[in-house]
Amino acid sequence: MAPWDREGFEWPSVIPNCLEHSWDSPSNEVDGGTDWLARGKPGTGKSTLANYLTVRLLETNGEKVVWRGSSSRSEWLPLAPWTTLYLPAGVDMRVRLEPKVPTRQAVEIDVDELTEIVREVRRYSDPRELNKTLDEGALHVVYPDPLMRGCQDVYEDSPEKQYDTPPKRETLFSEADPANHWWFAWFLARVEHGPHHWTSWVCDEIGDLCPQSASKDSFGTYQKVELLKDTWVDARKFGLSTFAFAHSETDVHQMIRRKLRWRVQMPGTANPTKASDVVGFESVRMNHDVTSRCDVGEALMYTESNFESFGWDDMPSPSSYKLKIAPEVR
Repeated sequence: MAPWDREGFEWPSVIPNCLEHSWDSPSNEVDGGTDWLARGKPGTGKSTLANYLTVRLLETNGEKVVWRGSSSRSEWLPLAPWTTLYLPAGVDMRVRLEPKVPTRQAVEIDVDELTEIVREVRRYSDPRELNKTLDEGALHVVYPDPLMRGCQDVYEDSPEKQYDTPPKRETLFSEADPANHWWFAWFLARVEHGPHHWTSWVCDEIGDLCPQSASKDSFGTYQKVELLKDTWVDARKFGLSTFAFAHSETDVHQMIRRKLRWRVQMPGTANPTKASDVVGFESVRMNHDVTSRCDVGEALMYTESNFESFGWDDMPSPSSYKLKIAPEVR
């Protein structure tokens, strides 16, 4: 990869401002944490962009990068040799290498063998403890704790504690919740308890976490999405940035979309040409389709005031297998 060069961009307030984090930004740029939503259909390069983004964030800011680990995906594998992998303490995890060709046989490996794939494996007990052990200038892939230990405590200690509890429950967080709900507590813990070093959260498939269809169900999904929304402004003030990816804008709840100030349109689909196409925007500067004709490896980043095309280097997967890590089912 070529070194980062902000002078290669026409509009500093678009791409450089989004990726370079500072408390003393140049005029016409914003201080503090930033955010984006990159949207595109499967096969348009979102995973490669996420890896490229991670390298740039480490290069330009020397910050802590936290990648949302998922039991169904492992797009971070191109960066595995530089990855610190976090697993919940005391939880038996099943690790499988699944071939990309489904007719081939999957391979079960021991958790201890993960050290042959990643830089380091660590265990954590709760969101606050995890945040205290993250390293500056490093990539951390974190798998959520299905037992939700410490999550309700973070919520109880928060002045944001004002949401309805799910039906027939006394707490907002419970080990009965989907494991990905752990991330709502992690976000809150990082904002309210720090440490407040520069931190970026790479959140692939944010629509799984914050769906437009979120309701006040037995897990309190809507309440937790609302909690994330209410914590967002303070996240910027405390140096926490969010880089979210989705197949479509409509996959993501509008409360969250209204908080995302930068957008990335991946190739193969037309970029918006009017403000009504983008929830949370009062204007867009594009007046014609650019991105439907772009090749994979190119995209358009835009704000309400400016836009600019950009590209990134390919990062091939180092293996023909996918890495699946999930709690052992008993």
